[in-house]
Amino acid sequence: MKNWFKFPSIQIALYTSVYALAGFYFGKFALLWASPLLALAIRRPLIALASNLKYQASAHVWLPMHGQHYVFRDIRIHVVEDDDHCRWVNLADAQKVVGVTATERSLAGTYPGRVKSMGTPARPHMRDDALVTHLAKENRPEALRFSTWVERNIALPGRKVRKNLGIDMDTLDSDGPC
Repeated sequence: MKNWFKFPSIQIALYTSVYALAGFYFGKFALLWASPLLALAIRRPLIALASNLKYQASAHVWLPMHGQHYVFRDIRIHVVEDDDHCRWVNLADAQKVVGVTATERSLAGTYPGRVKSMGTPARPHMRDDALVTHLAKENRPEALRFSTWVERNIALPGRKVRKNLGIDMDTLDSDGPC
């Protein structure tokens, strides 16, 4: 059974009702003297309630984005995970970070099966391993930093998920593991 007295709203209601009963039985003078006691009694539940509300608001905003929202140097990177738990990075977001390194068409020719349009509306996405490979060919420091970040934050956790689920990475497609 839940302990109802652990909820801040229940604690505040209980303290306030005791305060109101004291005022009813002892009069206005007792309410005046008991008000600092009420303030002391409800300060922690009020802080806990405000903290819970902040947490719930944050969860309401960010939970639908869980696993799809990454940030590299204040630039949002949208990531989509497919049924095989391969992660696909939005090319437009990656190009915001490193600049235009190649067109979608040339990337699709260089990395067949690793660049495709996904989402609604359809936007070009590149598989995480292909993005790391492509960025490793760049000589610019920002591209190399982004490549390391993608490997560490997107590709490696995706590989761990597939390994834990027992997905054979070699059989996902003929172009290499994802």
